[in-house]
Amino acid sequence: HDKSQQAKPWIGAAPPHGVMPFANVLSIPSINGVSAIDFVGAPASVVMRTPFLRYLTLFASVPVSGESIRSAIDQGLSVGIVPDGIAGIFKQDPHKEVVALKHRKGLARLALRHGINILPAYSFGNTAAFSSWWDSYGVLEHISRKSQASLFFYWGRMYLPIPRRCRITLVYGDPILVKKVDNDPTQQQIDDLHDKILKGIKDC
Repeated sequence: HDKSQQAKPWIGAAPPHGVMPFANVLSIPSINGVSAIDFVGAPASVVMRTPFLRYLTLFASVPVSGESIRSAIDQGLSVGIVPDGIAGIFKQDPHKEVVALKHRKGLARLALRHGINILPAYSFGNTAAFSSWWDSYGVLEHISRKSQASLFFYWGRMYLPIPRRCRITLVYGDPILVKKVDNDPTQQQIDDLHDKILKGIKDC
């Protein structure tokens, strides 16, 4: 808690997404309510245009674009993201925890360009609340990536869109302090920071 206070403002990176990132959504009022950290979430833009889902943005939030996140950081706000995003939805496994982040290095690039600290975290329960199905040929995943909207089938209790009762917990590790690079970060710098982020999430 003290380390996260000292490192603010930061980007909190908390996979996995699951069908619905319940732990991440609930962390917004929780962090703002019990700490001195001004915290906002960064949902996908499609959330803000989707009936019912857009009501989730009643919690403090900004669009999940690099420009919006940087603007929030400049205002002293810490920002929470689900870094595996749509890719994470299509990699989830009901029998084990899976994070689709190995080749997603945009967060490291953004942090290096602007000197933004990273708070690695992990959301337990996101993938247990619902089951999901998508085609094995990757058609739905391809369409989802192109449209920036998740297209798949899901169900919970009694095969209805009602989440199962499960323990929802978000845990976080030690912040990763990031020094701003003078020019565009090199691929080696991006890879090194990305590895630190992956290790931080794994250690959670």
